Amino acid sequence: MIKCAVILCFVLEKIYSIFPVIIGIVLLILIIFAVYMYISRQKLQKEEQEVARLNQIAEEANEIKSRFLANMSYNIRIPLNNVVGFSQLLSTDSELSESEKLEYSTIIRENTTELIQLVNDVLDLSRLEAQMMKFQIQDCEIREMCNDLIYMAQMNSKEHIRIELETDVESLWFKTDANRFNQAVLSMLVYPVAQEAERDIKIQLNKEEEKGLLVFHITNSPLSDPAFASQKVFVRHRINQLLFEHFGGSYVVSPNSEDGYLITFTISFRIE
Repeated sequence: MIKCAVILCFVLEKIYSIFPVIIGIVLLILIIFAVYMYISRQKLQKEEQEVARLNQIAEEANEIKSRFLANMSYNIRIPLNNVVGFSQLLSTDSELSESEKLEYSTIIRENTTELIQLVNDVLDLSRLEAQMMKFQIQDCEIREMCNDLIYMAQMNSKEHIRIELETDVESLWFKTDANRFNQAVLSMLVYPVAQEAERDIKIQLNKEEEKGLLVFHITNSPLSDPAFASQKVFVRHRINQLLFEHFGGSYVVSPNSEDGYLITFTISFRIE
């Protein structure tokens, strides 16, 4: 009997000695579980916030897209209606004078050109955003391109726009799509709508050797002038931005710059 009591006491002592360990293990497991639940809850909240943010971005993008499509539809309908309307007048009104026929023909030609440009810009924007634009890359000399662009801009504006080039870059060859590059830069040097006002534009061209970038500052650009803001200009800005970003550069519009209406863009001269 005494022996059994001794054994029982021994067992109880062992249980009492192990009990704190068991309690400690249980508490540790509970703490780990609580921490895990807290981390999971925090992660879930962040994911919910991210989903809400992405949904808001998607809604804003859809709203912008809807406004864009509505505005573009309006901008396309105007020249299209002019083309159709004056074409009908030319074909049905036999009493038109030669001067009226010439005037209507000019209106049709101008609106047709504008309509084609709008459609081409929308197509270019869609291809660039989908990264499906096909480029014809070739070696280009930057000073020669700048001189050609200045000449084309002044000719297109009938000498109403005067352009000064300021640069310390003597000669530099780089790879780009010359036609796309010229189209983008020329859009910054000419009026986006018919205009005969006198205007002085300054182009500053510098080279950042370490970053491998050509840096352009175009001061008093008509494209950044709020007076010419329109859906057409918005599309052109977006095309230019995506184009220069594709070639390793950037595109920034500063309509409220101290130096006037400023556009700054860069393009890499190290793209192979």
